[in-house]
Amino acid sequence: MGTFTGPPPADGRRPLLAAHFLGTFQVTIDGVPVDTTSRRRTRHVLAYLLAHRRAPVPRDVLIEALWPGTAPAAARNSLHVALSHVRQALRTAHPRAAIERRFDTYRIADAVAVWTDIERFERHRAAGALAERRGDQVAARHDQEAACQLYGGDFLADEPYVEWAAPIRDGLRLDVIDVQGRLVERYLADGAYGPAAVLARRLLEIDPCNEAVHRRLMTCYAAAGQRHLALSQYHRLVELLWTALRVRPSSRTTALFEELSHPRHDRVTRVA
Repeated sequence: MGTFTGPPPADGRRPLLAAHFLGTFQVTIDGVPVDTTSRRRTRHVLAYLLAHRRAPVPRDVLIEALWPGTAPAAARNSLHVALSHVRQALRTAHPRAAIERRFDTYRIADAVAVWTDIERFERHRAAGALAERRGDQVAARHDQEAACQLYGGDFLADEPYVEWAAPIRDGLRLDVIDVQGRLVERYLADGAYGPAAVLARRLLEIDPCNEAVHRRLMTCYAAAGQRHLALSQYHRLVELLWTALRVRPSSRTTALFEELSHPRHDRVTRVA
């Protein structure tokens, strides 16, 4: 797979705030960590502002997202305290970093340039899809690999119970399932069975009942001369589908299993 696509170097004009949401939430400014662990609400406010940074966030939206059901006066006071701690955490990392208030809205001030892994992931995903439509397989593979490498885990994976994060997490998970699935297909078409198997296993960690991916992994194992692993993968799928959904594998998957079970088929070279 391609080279990891991380934050660009600072441009020499503005300090660079880099926010990593995919997996463990981390924020740095020109490489200096911003404290996002000391106070939970500080962490949540900063994460919300960065995740929705394309437009100023109204105060009532912030309050509803972070203090739903709280009395208005108490919620406003909590927000005021949390914003104060966010400003302090940012200034400690870099004196130019700040939260900008305009009327009753808040945003990360333009004194810093902002890079986020979720925006970069979506940019590579969209570029890969566009390259695919144009028939540029090399560019499609490059962008799909970059997107997959950026996905180090679910959005705010270390905050699984934050309600406002759930729709973003679900959307990104569907996006990475699509990208990884396309890239597995590309690897198989190129005969790159090793990378295809690695990526298929990663995809099944996110989407364990994805029957098509199980078939792809069975194909990879068989093509590598590991027919026993291919057959074992089928049995694992049978158990997963029955336990989770009370269904059996499709006829297509069963046909692949029966083909691989035949002693003559020590290798499978076609894409299942």
